Amino acid sequence: MEGKRRIAELALQLSEPFQHVLVGQVDDYCAYLTRMEGTYLLHQHPKDEMYMVLEGEITIDYADGHTVILGQGESLVVHAGERHRSRSERGALVLMFKARDLFAE
Repeated sequence: MEGKRRIAELALQLSEPFQHVLVGQVDDYCAYLTRMEGTYLLHQHPKDEMYMVLEGEITIDYADGHTVILGQGESLVVHAGERHRSRSERGALVLMFKARDLFAE
């Protein structure tokens, strides 16, 4: 059985940009904590994913040119098949919800 997790302690494990740590799993979805800094590559997934910004600010760029800026306390669902990339100029701590098979642990 998984116990209580402290986000601040998990964040200390994130030494590289876009590295992630598993916070927990609910059915077929996992919550991952990641520190974003810089620009991730343009990609897409076969299932939806959700970003929730805990600290800082991120930008989600879509392949069609649409951009969404998320600040602390804001979230966004990127739907399956939507080509996108995430980026953060100053760094951000983000909780991501993804199907468990989108990341290989």
